[in-house]
Amino acid sequence: MTTIKIFKQKKMIISIECSGHSGYAEKGSDIVCSAISAIIGTCYLGLKNVVKAEFKHSQDDEKGYFLIKINENLDTILMEKAQIILQTTVLSLTELSKDYKKFVTIKLIIE
Repeated sequence: MTTIKIFKQKKMIISIECSGHSGYAEKGSDIVCSAISAIIGTCYLGLKNVVKAEFKHSQDDEKGYFLIKINENLDTILMEKAQIILQTTVLSLTELSKDYKKFVTIKLIIE
């Protein structure tokens, strides 16, 4: 199962962490893992190339791990733009989890 943790501070998403393979199908034909990867990859590219926000990321394909953590000290305009990308990402992951409840779980962590 893939566990997705959404970390929030002061109503702002500051981090998205995905861990574990979904187990929906064998490696290479797992549409759930592929969907998660595509959604998270789009978030990464949006933050990096569109918003140009400062953030950290970490990835381990073998473990099915990906972390995106934005710089909490972004100026107001960049933070607002980053939130649009992050909120859209969470919305997409949430919709996916509704269809594949046995394979994806989402946890909201408010700090």
